[in-house]
Amino acid sequence: MIEKIRTVFCEIIQMSEDQLTFETRLKEDLMLDSLTVLELVMDLENVFDIKIEDQDLKKLVTFGDVAEMIKSKL
Repeated sequence: MIEKIRTVFCEIIQMSEDQLTFETRLKEDLMLDSLTVLELVMDLENVFDIKIEDQDLKKLVTFGDVAEMIKSKL
């Protein structure tokens, strides 16, 4: 399941899967701004048919955080 999350994540932000680790930080390493993170989350919600609450967005610092949140919602 983590590989599917990684694949979808990388397709959305257009990067190579081998560059993305659980420790990769969304803002500092990937230079994603708040709007881009929101768009990413909305796309992931659609792909995995889940709902991530707005207050949970603040907890998303790394790719690992995103993967764990999706995993917990499935």
